[in-house]
Amino acid sequence: MCPKTVSKAVNWTVKKVKNTVKDVSGVTAAEEKAKREYKRKQEEADRMAKEKQAELDRLARQREATVAQQQATLKAQELRLVEQRDAQGNLVAGLQEDQATRISEARARGNAVTNSLRILAQKSSKAPTAQTSQKKGRTPRPRSTTAGLRLGGGRSGSGSGTNYSV
Repeated sequence: MCPKTVSKAVNWTVKKVKNTVKDVSGVTAAEEKAKREYKRKQEEADRMAKEKQAELDRLARQREATVAQQQATLKAQELRLVEQRDAQGNLVAGLQEDQATRISEARARGNAVTNSLRILAQKSSKAPTAQTSQKKGRTPRPRSTTAGLRLGGGRSGSGSGTNYSV
């Protein structure tokens, strides 16, 4: 026999003896029970880990959805802010244009009034006006009219008819 074969046979025998001793003493059954218990606990831990991971994944998706919604809201608000700023800029430009128009119209009216007043204030010698006479003092004679008064039929004109003193 060859030494290798003898060594294999001895090792096999040693293994069988150990297993027999374990079987007789109950160590093998306890080891199997411990292995089953370990396997059961490991499966329970794996199941709980999967549940926790699923919950974490759900929370992560929820956070991502919230972030996406907030970003969309932010973009909409930024767009609305830009639109409001542009609208206010246009409004300010329109108001400035209206103000400039009103100011120029007011200046034109003011210049027209100033020119009119300047013209009225100048003494013009170009067009003579009618002269007024001074009121004379009272005379003792009665006043009479110079207009012709007609009392009857006849011709009209100056010098015809009777003059009555008034």
